[in-house]
This record gives sequence, structure tokens and C-alpha cells, in this order.
Amino acid sequence: MNVKKELYSPLPDTFYSGFKEKPVTATKFLEERVCESDRNEINDEFKKTLVLEKQKSRLKKVKNPRISKKRLTAREKRDLGLNRLPKVGLKYEQFKELHELWIGYMRDLLDVKELSSSGWKPDNLEDTKMKQLQIKICRSDFHGAKLKVEKADCPTQVGRQGICLMETRHTMQIISTDNKLRMIPKRGTTFSLEVDDYRFSFPGSAMLTKPADRATKKPKNKMPLDF
Repeated sequence: MNVKKELYSPLPDTFYSGFKEKPVTATKFLEERVCESDRNEINDEFKKTLVLEKQKSRLKKVKNPRISKKRLTAREKRDLGLNRLPKVGLKYEQFKELHELWIGYMRDLLDVKELSSSGWKPDNLEDTKMKQLQIKICRSDFHGAKLKVEKADCPTQVGRQGICLMETRHTMQIISTDNKLRMIPKRGTTFSLEVDDYRFSFPGSAMLTKPADRATKKPKNKMPLDF
């Protein structure tokens, strides 16, 4: 309060020395002090809006959108956050429908009805049907699959299971029933998945490639794999 009183208190009489009378307005004050040649500019100066430095809006540099028919580079993908998922806010219940869609996709891919009607059993690893199923699983899309870690170089990973939300060249990112997102390395890990009454196990080292490339290229490892 004392500071405000000092700011708004009238100026001392010595300040008005040389004036015929105390000026009532700032305009009259300047007319008494400014040269005659500059008095015409007084009114124009009061019409100007003076903006403080802190009040100036900082202009953000907006990058022009990338217009190109070429694929995004690895750097651009990282900047856009395409290779990572938010660690907070994801719920296991949100992805149950995704898992149901994946089950339907795998039923058609593996032709589960034909397997059941023929009474096929995975007894012989050299069986032609077994090799066909292995190739189909190696080329399948795991987004939405409910994966379980059967074996792993890291003992704490064994038994982990959840719905796969993202697959990269070297990892599987799954969300568990505790709503935690976990990143499981493919190398040194054996995964399992279930489609109806069939349970398939496969080595993650056989999937060390990008999902898009795995769907079109043959597996590098010779069949049969460690299924």
C-alpha cells in the first residue's frame, strides 16, 4: 500500500518551476516543455499504443508440412512419435476388441475349421502341414495377439503375458491386465499364442525383422523352427 501511495502522490512544487501555472494534463505539460516545432506531434504520440516487451506475443516458427511421395525417414518417425506408445493412460480393457479381431484374422489365416475337421495334430515336425503353419505364423500380424513369454534369457520375463500393441524389429510391446506397458525383446525369448483350441509356441529370434517385411519375405531361418 505504501508503494502505491508513493506512485500516485503529487509531484513537489519545485518540479513546476518555470510554469505559468500547474498543468492539469500531460498534453499541457508537454506543450510547456517541448519545442514549438515538435508540438504538432504531441497528439499523434498519445494515439500510439505502446506494448511492453513481456506482452508481445512470441511468434512460433511453424514448420511447413512435408510434401513428398517418399517414405518418412527414421528421424521423422521419431519426431512424430510413431515408434513409441504412451506409458500412461492405456487400459487393458480398451484392447479386448482388438484381440477379438485378431482371433478372427488368425482363424481365417490358419484355416482352423479345416484343422479341426481333419483331426490334425502336431505330432510330426516334418509334416508338410506343420511347415505351412509355421510359415503362416512367421508372416502373420501380431498386433492384437495375446502373447505369453514361455522362455527368456531374463528370468523375470518368464510368465509375462498381455495383448501386443506394437511390434518393432527387436521388441514386442504388450499391455498386461495390470494396465502396464512392457517391452519384451525378441532375441532370447520364446512366445506362445492361442487360437481356439490350438496353442503355438515360436522363437522370437525367428521374427527379427520389421513386421511389414516379415509379411512378404521368407523367414531367414530354415524350417522347421523351434515350434
